[in-house]
Amino acid sequence: MRSVRLLTATLVLLAITITGGPVAAAPVQSVGSSAYGADEPSQPARDRTLDLRDAYLEAASDVSQRGARYRRGDVAPRPSDPPDGSGELFWDPAAPRERLCGQAVCVHYVTATSDAPPLATTDGTTPDWVRRNLAVAEFSLARMVELGYPAPPTDDGRGGGPQFDLYLADISRLGLYGYCAPEAAVPGAPGHASSYCVFDNDFRGFPMPADESLRVTAAHELFHAVQFGMDVREDRWFLEATATWIEEQVADDVNDNRQFLLAGQLAERRTPLDVAGTGLASYGNWIFFQFLAQRHGVDAVRQIWALASAGPGAPDHFSVEAVRRFVESRGPGMTRVYAAFTAANMVPRRSYDEGASYRAAAADRTVRLGARRPSWRARRIAAPHLSSHAVGVRALPGTRGGSRLRITVDATRPRGAIATTLVFLESGKVARGPIHLDDRGIGRRFVAFGPSRVRRVVLLLVNASTRYACGRQTEFACHGVPRDDRQRFAVSVKVVR
Repeated sequence: MRSVRLLTATLVLLAITITGGPVAAAPVQSVGSSAYGADEPSQPARDRTLDLRDAYLEAASDVSQRGARYRRGDVAPRPSDPPDGSGELFWDPAAPRERLCGQAVCVHYVTATSDAPPLATTDGTTPDWVRRNLAVAEFSLARMVELGYPAPPTDDGRGGGPQFDLYLADISRLGLYGYCAPEAAVPGAPGHASSYCVFDNDFRGFPMPADESLRVTAAHELFHAVQFGMDVREDRWFLEATATWIEEQVADDVNDNRQFLLAGQLAERRTPLDVAGTGLASYGNWIFFQFLAQRHGVDAVRQIWALASAGPGAPDHFSVEAVRRFVESRGPGMTRVYAAFTAANMVPRRSYDEGASYRAAAADRTVRLGARRPSWRARRIAAPHLSSHAVGVRALPGTRGGSRLRITVDATRPRGAIATTLVFLESGKVARGPIHLDDRGIGRRFVAFGPSRVRRVVLLLVNASTRYACGRQTEFACHGVPRDDRQRFAVSVKVVR
């Protein structure tokens, strides 16, 4: 779901108006407004798309477990459905209704009340903004199909035809850019669901220009519709992270997803990758899939989704398991690849295609060593599953040239534990080297140190464990309890000659 970002006071909110005139039929190039660079992105409104998904699954569970009566549309009625009394997300029954259909999408709208889109028209018949919504939605779905993803399943004509249904309504007053709702199980394909989407009718009052808001909303939300057609039961973090990642493929120039990097592992490495609580981490962790796409090609994400997909003959692996199996099929294994990801995040300018625009995160702690303080020790540095901890080491004034650091690491749980050093040289180069941990989790490495050659040294302590006891109603992958969350690292760093 895309919801209002309550940005810091340094970001001026733009009053957006839609005027008459020709509306382009294809995405246009523009410079996107972004909160990236602010102190921290704010908490969005609750995730309506995945809340509706959860309600759909709960209703389906009631049917299978208790024989409860459940009709399609009971959980997430469309704006065109009769109101239930609240009026929040329903059109006025008296408002005139229209629709505009293309090959893949039908856009439904009203021509009166606050739910009406801007009605300016250049053809004397259809509002330009409605035509623009249709063009953007069809472009987005076509781009996803081009990347190898399936089109959303048909809803058997519930919206009046075989096309996917998109509704325009005044949902910005609820803090929403748009949402999608799974609606009905696909016959013969367990775990697949048809759906529909609702977009704000004009995107007024949002930080970005209306067309950019529309394009990024279409990319994100329509990919949720695609996801529901592959596995509606998938883990929340995976659904949101990949939907935020697809924005790079469909509306790359908008760059709205950069604001979430401050909440994901590019900046918050100590929060597990697969967390799916009420925060923004799952949005920000689109960067993990960008890392995989750059390492293995853009098709990597589709291949991971193929491993996660449900239905007859499909693997139906849960999110992290699908990632692990994909990574292992390419050679190095999940532990090494996840460690490489954490190292890449320390130097985003060198690691990502657009990394020059990403803010490099500071170490979690920094110590200064030299002749006056030659050593430092920590006995219990915590690293939950799929997270890391960074210790920076800088030289005190007067540190002699030719010095080295002797770094010793002792992991309490060898499984999934890995330690890596990054030596940032004064020349601008960065030398990366692993600390090989033995069967007991103990390892040692010597690295160059001293102000003449080395700007700083960073020690990355990584817990790449992907072991879970699934089905325990947690916010992590497979609703599971991670088996190696109690990882602790003991570290000793000493300046030696």
